[in-house]
Amino acid sequence: MNSNLFKLSMFLILMIILVACNNSSSTKVSKGKTEDGKEAFVEAETFDMLKVKNQIVETIQHAPDVDKVADLLNNAGASYIIDLTVPYEEAEKATTSTKQSLILGMYSFDIHYAKVYNRIDKAIKIIELENQIIDKLGLSKELISTENYISRIKANTDNKDSIDYYVTKNMNFIGSKLATGDYPDVYALSFIGSNIEALYIISQLTILANDNSQMLKILSTQNSRVKSVFMLMELMSGSESVSPYYDAMMPLADFFEKNPTIGEEELKVVTPMIEKVRNSML
Repeated sequence: MNSNLFKLSMFLILMIILVACNNSSSTKVSKGKTEDGKEAFVEAETFDMLKVKNQIVETIQHAPDVDKVADLLNNAGASYIIDLTVPYEEAEKATTSTKQSLILGMYSFDIHYAKVYNRIDKAIKIIELENQIIDKLGLSKELISTENYISRIKANTDNKDSIDYYVTKNMNFIGSKLATGDYPDVYALSFIGSNIEALYIISQLTILANDNSQMLKILSTQNSRVKSVFMLMELMSGSESVSPYYDAMMPLADFFEKNPTIGEEELKVVTPMIEKVRNSML
């Protein structure tokens, strides 16, 4: 195990210990009336996301950088395949804040994927969809910059350096606001969505490649990414809207832990596992 992976593993173990501290609160839920006419209540645990905000921020800060994945794919000779990205209509179909936050993150990775392959038309469209989701979440004032990055990107479509600069500025602005604001659920879920989308596209491009030796090497280095995603889900598993994703992620985390090197046989097993987790978010 290399030193960076060892440090991440130790950090995640520490986070598991910390999350064992109280991160829920009790509320009284009415259960009707007793035989003598008095109101009956039971104590119900409600998950308080703000109580794990610091752990969420720390976990994300220690996680591998998802922004570099698209560069790795490009350098490995992989193609840009639009059909692998999240369909545009998912922005409209997402009706819960959990789904919206996950798809916000998935679109974030798809923007980087499009940008690296110079598909500026796709990047612009997805940024517009991201803004729609941000508006649905009620965070337009907080997460959409007054710098109007979309207009600047559209005005510089022939200048790749400018496109890279403004797309990066836009994504960094959103990430910074999420990290420092009081919406740790959106921050965590968007991070989860982005990294699951990265894993999905890596695995699919590996399956599709004629010579996938370089892609298998990339896939084999994703254990720390999977650990980070799983740790975030564990931190949030007390939430009813997140626990199904945590349960779905458990076999995938276990697989990567037991298979540090992904070969052809492992690829056949892990690809549908990743696809199942990713598709559950759509």
